[in-house]
Amino acid sequence: MFFSLLYRFLILALIILLVACDNAKQSNVQNLNAIEFVPHFNGEVLTCNQNFIVDGTQWRIEQLQFFISSIEIKENKQWRKTKLEKSPYQTESIALLGEYCADITQKNWQLNLTNVGEKATEIRFTLGLPFAINHLNPLTQESPLNIPSMFWGWQKGHKFLRLEMASTNDNWLFHLGSVGCKASSPLRAPKQECMYPNRYSYQISLSNPNDKVSFELSSLLNGLKLSSETSCQSSPENKHCQQLLKNLTGENGLFSTITRKSIEPQ
Repeated sequence: MFFSLLYRFLILALIILLVACDNAKQSNVQNLNAIEFVPHFNGEVLTCNQNFIVDGTQWRIEQLQFFISSIEIKENKQWRKTKLEKSPYQTESIALLGEYCADITQKNWQLNLTNVGEKATEIRFTLGLPFAINHLNPLTQESPLNIPSMFWGWQKGHKFLRLEMASTNDNWLFHLGSVGCKASSPLRAPKQECMYPNRYSYQISLSNPNDKVSFELSSLLNGLKLSSETSCQSSPENKHCQQLLKNLTGENGLFSTITRKSIEPQ
């Protein structure tokens, strides 16, 4: 009798252990399916309208939003495309991250993926939108491709990144998008890729289910003297744009992995 009860107890304990392990795996998968992006300046977390110092002057962000696309996950040493959960900030293939400080409803720093296994080790994506959807009529597109502030016009398409900042006596902006786009008129979409597509690809480690992705603003602003005169609308002839585009391609950590404990003490 004793051994029979002991046997049943051991079987029950084993079942509980297996269920717990399975739940833990599901928890890891869920964490990997939601990847949070965090804006920083010199390693410090930024919030909307928070002051930070650049060359002795206090600046604050008024808008920081950007599109990412071509999102792939690396599992078992193989890259594969992954679909996104549809929401006001995501279609199945693109996402809008960041925030617009004047409108608290336009705030989203989380990328929601689908079907990401616990063995995912890396993520890669493109800052920008594919040519095939960049120049479509925003009035007929689903959100977030219909947000007016992120659209230049049919000829140039969307603003891939919109960064606007202000100080006490000045302002500065950087609007990234495709330029050199040929069309019969500004109200027509180009039939061929623009001369300067201005899309940039990034690859980031995901070694921990709690990993987050940092957007390091100081890396983007490296080498610039901020004023309204150094603002940039992606013109390739503008020397300030040239510096910004160089910063997007440089190995300066614009996007990088951060662990949860590095920004949230355990």
